[in-house]
Amino acid sequence: MNEIVKIGNENIPVVEWKGQGVITTSLLADVYGATDTQIKQNFNNNEKHFKEGKHYFLLKGEELKGFKRVVENFYLPFAEALKFTSQLYLWTRRGASRHSKMLGTDKV
Repeated sequence: MNEIVKIGNENIPVVEWKGQGVITTSLLADVYGATDTQIKQNFNNNEKHFKEGKHYFLLKGEELKGFKRVVENFYLPFAEALKFTSQLYLWTRRGASRHSKMLGTDKV
């Protein structure tokens, strides 16, 4: 059984990628009371402060297909949201924390 975390009002299995717990942009926005657009704009405006593999993973192509296969096995609603995605940012704990500081929220 996967570890479960509570995000907002929903219990979600911890999703791991390359040995790190990760969260999608949409879930990150929900946690911080922001919109997907605000998270994306924050990243675009501060991209030099984020390092791929440390703060986020950008999945495309075969890597994204592999990730979709993993999540569909244990959390169908999560997988459904990714069905038509051609690229996906997964935020690590450090990336989420960095967004928190930049957005000025005290939620971590």
